[in-house]
Amino acid sequence: MNVIDESSMDSILENQIPEYKEEPKQETVVENHVEETELPKQRVPKQTFNIGDKIPVGSHSLTEDQKQELKKIDTMRLGDDIYSADFKNGWIDVDKSLLGERAQFYPEDWQFRIRPATVEAIRNWSTIDDTNPSVVDDVFNEVIKSCVAIVSSNGPVPWGNIRSWDRFFFLLLVRKYTYVQGERKIEYEEDCINCDNPVKYNLTAEALMYDLPDPEVMKYFDKVEQRWIIDPEEFELDMTQPIIFYMPNLEKDAAIKAWAINRYQEKKKIDNVFIKFLSWMAPKISKDETIAQRQIKEYEMKFKSWDADTFGFMNDVINNIMVTPLSKLKITCPICGEEVTSDVRFPNGIRDIFSVSGGHKKFGKK
Repeated sequence: MNVIDESSMDSILENQIPEYKEEPKQETVVENHVEETELPKQRVPKQTFNIGDKIPVGSHSLTEDQKQELKKIDTMRLGDDIYSADFKNGWIDVDKSLLGERAQFYPEDWQFRIRPATVEAIRNWSTIDDTNPSVVDDVFNEVIKSCVAIVSSNGPVPWGNIRSWDRFFFLLLVRKYTYVQGERKIEYEEDCINCDNPVKYNLTAEALMYDLPDPEVMKYFDKVEQRWIIDPEEFELDMTQPIIFYMPNLEKDAAIKAWAINRYQEKKKIDNVFIKFLSWMAPKISKDETIAQRQIKEYEMKFKSWDADTFGFMNDVINNIMVTPLSKLKITCPICGEEVTSDVRFPNGIRDIFSVSGGHKKFGKK
Protein backbone atom coordinates (compact mmCIF):
# COMPACT_ATOMS: atom_id res chain seq x y z
CA MET A 1 0.00 0.00 0.00
CA ASN A 2 1.52 3.26 -1.11
CA VAL A 3 0.48 5.54 1.72
CA ILE A 4 3.51 7.66 2.42
CA ASP A 5 5.92 9.63 0.28
CA GLU A 6 9.44 8.33 -0.22
CA SER A 7 11.26 11.09 1.68
CA SER A 8 9.18 10.48 4.81
CA MET A 9 9.49 6.72 4.53
CA ASP A 10 13.24 7.02 4.11
CA SER A 11 13.39 8.82 7.45
CA ILE A 12 11.33 6.14 9.19
CA LEU A 13 13.32 3.26 7.70
CA GLU A 14 16.70 5.00 7.78
CA ASN A 15 19.51 2.48 8.27
CA GLN A 16 17.04 -0.39 8.69
CA ILE A 17 17.70 -2.21 5.43
CA PRO A 18 21.09 -1.83 3.73
CA GLU A 19 20.58 -0.94 0.06
CA TYR A 20 16.82 -1.56 0.22
CA LYS A 21 16.29 0.69 -2.81
CA GLU A 22 18.53 -1.40 -5.08
CA GLU A 23 16.67 -2.32 -8.23
CA PRO A 24 15.86 -6.05 -8.29
CA LYS A 25 15.73 -8.15 -11.39
CA GLN A 26 12.35 -8.07 -13.06
CA GLU A 27 10.06 -10.75 -11.77
CA THR A 28 6.36 -11.47 -11.98
CA VAL A 29 4.78 -10.57 -8.67
CA VAL A 30 1.62 -12.37 -7.69
CA GLU A 31 -1.25 -10.60 -5.99
CA ASN A 32 -0.61 -10.06 -2.29
CA HIS A 33 -3.11 -12.65 -1.14
CA VAL A 34 -2.42 -15.90 0.68
CA GLU A 35 -4.81 -18.83 0.88
CA GLU A 36 -5.19 -20.35 4.33
CA THR A 37 -4.54 -23.87 3.10
CA GLU A 38 -1.09 -25.27 3.87
CA LEU A 39 1.40 -25.53 1.03
CA PRO A 40 2.44 -29.06 0.03
CA LYS A 41 5.77 -30.09 1.55
CA GLN A 42 8.76 -29.70 -0.75
CA ARG A 43 10.24 -32.88 -2.14
CA VAL A 44 13.80 -32.94 -0.86
CA PRO A 45 16.46 -35.57 -0.35
CA LYS A 46 16.32 -37.41 2.95
CA GLN A 47 18.40 -36.31 5.91
CA THR A 48 18.06 -32.58 5.19
CA PHE A 49 16.27 -29.65 6.80
CA ASN A 50 14.38 -27.10 4.73
CA ILE A 51 12.15 -24.05 5.00
CA GLY A 52 9.81 -24.33 7.95
CA ASP A 53 10.84 -27.86 8.95
CA LYS A 54 10.58 -28.47 12.68
CA ILE A 55 13.52 -30.04 14.47
CA PRO A 56 12.15 -33.23 16.10
CA VAL A 57 12.37 -33.36 19.88
CA GLY A 58 14.40 -36.29 21.14
CA SER A 59 17.63 -37.57 19.63
CA HIS A 60 16.01 -40.87 18.68
CA SER A 61 14.03 -38.99 16.00
CA LEU A 62 17.14 -37.90 14.07
CA THR A 63 19.71 -39.75 12.02
CA GLU A 64 23.39 -39.20 12.72
CA ASP A 65 23.72 -37.26 9.44
CA GLN A 66 20.93 -34.91 10.49
CA LYS A 67 22.56 -34.29 13.86
CA GLN A 68 25.85 -33.49 12.19
CA GLU A 69 24.15 -31.00 9.83
CA LEU A 70 22.64 -29.15 12.79
CA LYS A 71 25.97 -29.05 14.60
CA LYS A 72 27.45 -27.19 11.63
CA ILE A 73 25.43 -24.09 12.54
CA ASP A 74 28.21 -21.86 13.84
CA THR A 75 26.09 -18.83 14.68
CA MET A 76 24.21 -20.20 17.69
CA ARG A 77 25.17 -21.55 21.11
CA LEU A 78 23.73 -25.01 20.65
CA GLY A 79 24.69 -26.25 24.09
CA ASP A 80 25.48 -29.85 24.96
CA ASP A 81 22.16 -31.26 23.78
CA ILE A 82 20.11 -29.38 21.20
CA TYR A 83 17.73 -32.33 21.00
CA SER A 84 16.41 -31.89 24.54
CA ALA A 85 12.87 -30.75 25.35
CA ASP A 86 14.16 -27.19 25.84
CA PHE A 87 14.24 -26.76 22.08
CA LYS A 88 10.69 -27.60 21.09
CA ASN A 89 9.59 -26.73 17.58
CA GLY A 90 13.15 -25.99 16.44
CA TRP A 91 13.92 -23.07 18.80
CA ILE A 92 17.60 -22.72 19.69
CA ASP A 93 19.57 -20.14 21.69
CA VAL A 94 21.59 -17.43 19.97
CA ASP A 95 25.11 -16.84 21.23
CA LYS A 96 24.97 -13.20 22.34
CA SER A 97 28.68 -12.80 21.61
CA LEU A 98 27.68 -12.66 17.93
CA LEU A 99 26.30 -9.19 18.68
CA GLY A 100 29.76 -8.03 19.64
CA GLU A 101 29.73 -4.70 21.48
CA ARG A 102 26.02 -4.32 20.64
CA ALA A 103 25.22 -6.95 23.28
CA GLN A 104 25.64 -4.27 25.97
CA PHE A 105 22.52 -2.57 24.64
CA TYR A 106 20.38 -5.41 26.00
CA PRO A 107 19.82 -6.49 29.63
CA GLU A 108 22.29 -9.18 30.67
CA ASP A 109 19.57 -11.71 31.52
CA TRP A 110 17.95 -11.57 28.08
CA GLN A 111 18.40 -14.67 25.93
CA PHE A 112 17.48 -14.66 22.25
CA ARG A 113 16.09 -17.74 20.52
CA ILE A 114 15.37 -18.31 16.86
CA ARG A 115 13.74 -20.94 14.70
CA PRO A 116 13.64 -21.57 10.95
CA ALA A 117 11.31 -19.42 8.87
CA THR A 118 7.83 -20.89 8.86
CA VAL A 119 5.86 -21.74 5.73
CA GLU A 120 3.55 -18.80 6.49
CA ALA A 121 6.50 -16.40 6.67
CA ILE A 122 7.86 -17.70 3.38
CA ARG A 123 4.48 -17.30 1.71
CA ASN A 124 4.34 -13.66 2.83
CA TRP A 125 7.91 -13.12 1.65
CA SER A 126 7.11 -14.55 -1.80
CA THR A 127 4.75 -11.64 -2.50
CA ILE A 128 6.99 -8.85 -1.21
CA ASP A 129 7.17 -5.70 -3.33
CA ASP A 130 10.88 -4.84 -3.32
CA THR A 131 10.18 -1.29 -4.48
CA ASN A 132 7.83 -0.37 -1.61
CA PRO A 133 9.77 0.37 1.62
CA SER A 134 6.60 0.23 3.73
CA VAL A 135 5.77 -3.29 2.54
CA VAL A 136 9.37 -4.44 2.99
CA ASP A 137 9.30 -3.05 6.53
CA ASP A 138 6.12 -4.96 7.40
CA VAL A 139 7.34 -8.28 6.00
CA PHE A 140 10.70 -7.95 7.78
CA ASN A 141 8.84 -7.48 11.06
CA GLU A 142 6.56 -10.46 10.41
CA VAL A 143 9.58 -12.75 10.01
CA ILE A 144 11.16 -11.41 13.20
CA LYS A 145 7.86 -11.71 15.07
CA SER A 146 7.36 -15.36 14.12
CA CYS A 147 10.97 -16.56 14.24
CA VAL A 148 12.73 -14.64 17.06
CA ALA A 149 11.87 -14.91 20.74
CA ILE A 150 13.33 -13.31 23.87
CA VAL A 151 13.28 -14.83 27.35
CA SER A 152 14.54 -13.31 30.60
CA SER A 153 14.72 -14.17 34.28
CA ASN A 154 11.25 -12.62 34.58
CA GLY A 155 9.72 -14.55 31.69
CA PRO A 156 9.11 -13.84 27.99
CA VAL A 157 9.99 -10.42 26.55
CA PRO A 158 8.03 -9.02 23.56
CA TRP A 159 9.94 -9.32 20.27
CA GLY A 160 9.43 -5.61 19.63
CA ASN A 161 12.14 -4.84 22.19
CA ILE A 162 14.83 -5.81 19.69
CA ARG A 163 16.94 -2.72 18.98
CA SER A 164 16.17 -1.06 15.68
CA TRP A 165 19.66 -1.54 14.28
CA ASP A 166 19.65 -5.32 14.94
CA ARG A 167 16.60 -6.27 12.87
CA PHE A 168 18.57 -7.17 9.73
CA PHE A 169 21.11 -9.05 11.86
CA PHE A 170 18.41 -11.32 13.32
CA LEU A 171 16.75 -11.70 9.94
CA LEU A 172 19.99 -13.10 8.50
CA LEU A 173 20.38 -15.44 11.49
CA VAL A 174 16.90 -16.79 10.79
CA ARG A 175 17.88 -17.20 7.15
CA LYS A 176 21.00 -19.18 8.07
CA TYR A 177 19.04 -21.48 10.37
CA THR A 178 16.35 -21.91 7.72
CA TYR A 179 18.93 -23.01 5.15
CA VAL A 180 20.83 -25.12 7.64
CA GLN A 181 23.01 -26.82 5.02
CA GLY A 182 24.24 -23.53 3.56
CA GLU A 183 22.20 -23.78 0.39
CA ARG A 184 20.98 -20.67 -1.45
CA LYS A 185 23.85 -18.45 -0.34
CA ILE A 186 23.80 -14.80 -1.39
CA GLU A 187 27.32 -14.49 -2.77
CA TYR A 188 29.36 -12.30 -5.09
CA GLU A 189 33.05 -11.76 -5.84
CA GLU A 190 35.35 -8.73 -5.80
CA ASP A 191 39.11 -8.40 -6.11
CA CYS A 192 41.03 -7.92 -2.86
CA ILE A 193 42.44 -4.38 -2.73
CA ASN A 194 45.61 -5.73 -1.09
CA CYS A 195 46.57 -8.71 -3.26
CA ASP A 196 44.23 -8.37 -6.28
CA ASN A 197 42.98 -11.94 -5.86
CA PRO A 198 39.22 -12.59 -6.10
CA VAL A 199 37.43 -12.65 -2.76
CA LYS A 200 34.01 -14.24 -2.32
CA TYR A 201 31.58 -12.29 -0.11
CA ASN A 202 28.67 -14.08 1.56
CA LEU A 203 25.81 -12.02 3.01
CA THR A 204 25.56 -13.28 6.60
CA ALA A 205 24.77 -11.76 9.99
CA GLU A 206 28.40 -12.17 11.07
CA ALA A 207 29.70 -10.14 8.13
CA LEU A 208 27.60 -7.03 8.82
CA MET A 209 29.37 -3.87 9.96
CA TYR A 210 28.22 -1.18 12.41
CA ASP A 211 29.34 2.28 13.45
CA LEU A 212 29.26 2.21 17.28
CA PRO A 213 29.42 4.97 19.91
CA ASP A 214 32.94 6.03 20.82
CA PRO A 215 34.28 4.70 24.16
CA GLU A 216 34.41 8.17 25.74
CA VAL A 217 30.61 8.59 25.51
CA MET A 218 29.79 5.11 26.84
CA LYS A 219 30.22 6.38 30.42
CA TYR A 220 26.82 8.07 30.02
CA PHE A 221 25.09 4.77 29.22
CA ASP A 222 23.40 2.99 32.12
CA LYS A 223 23.60 -0.72 31.25
CA VAL A 224 21.19 -1.70 34.03
CA GLU A 225 18.49 0.82 33.15
CA GLN A 226 19.33 0.60 29.42
CA ARG A 227 19.22 4.33 28.84
CA TRP A 228 21.54 7.30 28.36
CA ILE A 229 21.75 9.79 31.25
CA ILE A 230 23.58 13.10 30.82
CA ASP A 231 24.08 15.82 33.43
CA PRO A 232 23.36 19.15 31.67
CA GLU A 233 25.60 21.08 34.09
CA GLU A 234 28.60 19.15 32.83
CA PHE A 235 28.03 20.75 29.43
CA GLU A 236 26.96 24.18 30.72
CA LEU A 237 23.36 23.80 29.59
CA ASP A 238 20.63 25.86 31.25
CA MET A 239 18.58 22.83 32.33
CA THR A 240 17.66 21.53 35.78
CA GLN A 241 16.72 17.96 34.93
CA PRO A 242 19.04 15.21 33.61
CA ILE A 243 18.88 14.54 29.87
CA ILE A 244 17.61 11.01 29.31
CA PHE A 245 17.49 9.14 26.02
CA TYR A 246 15.98 5.67 25.62
CA MET A 247 16.89 2.83 23.27
CA PRO A 248 15.12 2.72 19.88
CA ASN A 249 13.36 -0.58 19.25
CA LEU A 250 11.10 -2.25 16.70
CA GLU A 251 7.93 -1.67 18.73
CA LYS A 252 8.47 2.09 18.86
CA ASP A 253 9.47 2.14 15.19
CA ALA A 254 6.15 0.49 14.26
CA ALA A 255 4.15 2.97 16.38
CA ILE A 256 5.99 5.94 14.85
CA LYS A 257 5.42 4.57 11.36
CA ALA A 258 1.68 4.19 12.04
CA TRP A 259 1.54 7.74 13.38
CA ALA A 260 3.41 9.09 10.32
CA ILE A 261 1.12 7.25 7.91
CA ASN A 262 -1.92 8.63 9.70
CA ARG A 263 -0.58 12.19 9.43
CA TYR A 264 0.17 11.69 5.75
CA GLN A 265 -3.35 10.44 5.11
CA GLU A 266 -4.70 13.50 6.92
CA LYS A 267 -2.44 15.69 4.74
CA LYS A 268 -0.57 16.98 7.78
CA LYS A 269 3.09 17.91 7.74
CA ILE A 270 5.61 15.31 8.92
CA ASP A 271 8.70 16.73 10.63
CA ASN A 272 11.46 14.27 9.71
CA VAL A 273 13.90 15.89 12.15
CA PHE A 274 11.45 15.29 15.01
CA ILE A 275 11.02 11.66 13.91
CA LYS A 276 14.79 11.22 14.20
CA PHE A 277 14.56 12.19 17.90
CA LEU A 278 11.21 10.64 18.81
CA SER A 279 12.31 7.03 19.35
CA TRP A 280 15.11 8.25 21.63
CA MET A 281 12.88 10.61 23.63
CA ALA A 282 10.08 8.14 24.39
CA PRO A 283 10.60 5.19 26.76
CA LYS A 284 7.53 3.58 25.18
CA ILE A 285 4.79 4.49 22.72
CA SER A 286 1.34 3.01 23.21
CA LYS A 287 -0.14 0.64 20.64
CA ASP A 288 -3.45 2.43 21.17
CA GLU A 289 -3.65 4.97 18.34
CA THR A 290 -5.41 7.66 20.39
CA ILE A 291 -3.02 7.39 23.32
CA ALA A 292 -0.02 7.26 20.97
CA GLN A 293 -1.12 10.49 19.26
CA ARG A 294 -1.33 12.24 22.61
CA GLN A 295 2.07 10.93 23.71
CA ILE A 296 3.76 11.96 20.48
CA LYS A 297 2.15 15.40 20.65
CA GLU A 298 3.68 15.92 24.09
CA TYR A 299 7.13 14.91 22.86
CA GLU A 300 6.75 17.16 19.85
CA MET A 301 5.94 20.13 22.08
CA LYS A 302 9.03 19.37 24.18
CA PHE A 303 11.12 19.06 21.01
CA LYS A 304 9.88 22.43 19.72
CA SER A 305 10.62 24.10 23.07
CA TRP A 306 14.38 23.62 22.61
CA ASP A 307 16.28 26.73 21.70
CA ALA A 308 19.01 26.64 19.04
CA ASP A 309 21.79 25.86 21.53
CA THR A 310 19.82 23.06 23.20
CA PHE A 311 18.84 21.54 19.86
CA GLY A 312 22.45 21.63 18.67
CA PHE A 313 23.58 19.78 21.80
CA MET A 314 20.78 17.19 21.58
CA ASN A 315 21.59 16.58 17.92
CA ASP A 316 25.25 16.01 18.80
CA VAL A 317 24.21 13.53 21.49
CA ILE A 318 22.01 11.51 19.13
CA ASN A 319 24.69 11.42 16.45
CA ASN A 320 27.22 10.14 18.98
CA ILE A 321 25.13 7.49 20.76
CA MET A 322 23.44 6.07 17.68
CA VAL A 323 24.41 2.60 16.45
CA THR A 324 24.43 2.84 12.66
CA PRO A 325 24.31 -0.27 10.44
CA LEU A 326 26.72 0.20 7.56
CA SER A 327 25.88 -1.02 4.06
CA LYS A 328 29.08 -3.04 4.02
CA LEU A 329 30.34 -6.56 4.67
CA LYS A 330 33.74 -7.48 6.08
CA ILE A 331 35.71 -10.69 5.65
CA THR A 332 39.33 -11.84 5.79
CA CYS A 333 41.00 -12.42 2.43
CA PRO A 334 41.94 -16.13 2.28
CA ILE A 335 45.06 -15.34 0.21
CA CYS A 336 46.77 -12.40 1.97
CA GLY A 337 44.99 -12.62 5.34
CA GLU A 338 44.00 -8.95 5.36
CA GLU A 339 40.51 -7.77 6.36
CA VAL A 340 38.57 -6.38 3.40
CA THR A 341 35.12 -4.86 2.92
CA SER A 342 32.49 -4.63 0.20
CA ASP A 343 29.13 -2.95 -0.24
CA VAL A 344 26.09 -5.07 0.64
CA ARG A 345 24.39 -6.35 -2.49
CA PHE A 346 21.17 -8.16 -3.31
CA PRO A 347 21.93 -9.57 -6.80
CA ASN A 348 18.33 -10.72 -7.26
CA GLY A 349 16.60 -8.20 -5.02
CA ILE A 350 15.55 -8.42 -1.36
CA ARG A 351 13.07 -11.19 -2.21
CA ASP A 352 16.02 -13.54 -2.67
CA ILE A 353 16.73 -13.49 1.09
CA PHE A 354 14.07 -16.16 1.52
CA SER A 355 13.71 -18.03 -1.75
CA VAL A 356 10.57 -20.14 -2.10
CA SER A 357 12.21 -22.60 -4.48
CA GLY A 358 12.82 -26.04 -3.02
CA GLY A 359 14.49 -29.24 -4.13
CA HIS A 360 12.15 -29.69 -7.08
CA LYS A 361 12.96 -28.88 -10.68
CA LYS A 362 12.21 -25.22 -11.45
CA PHE A 363 9.05 -24.44 -13.41
CA GLY A 364 9.54 -21.71 -16.02
CA LYS A 365 12.02 -18.82 -16.03
CA LYS A 366 10.27 -16.33 -13.71
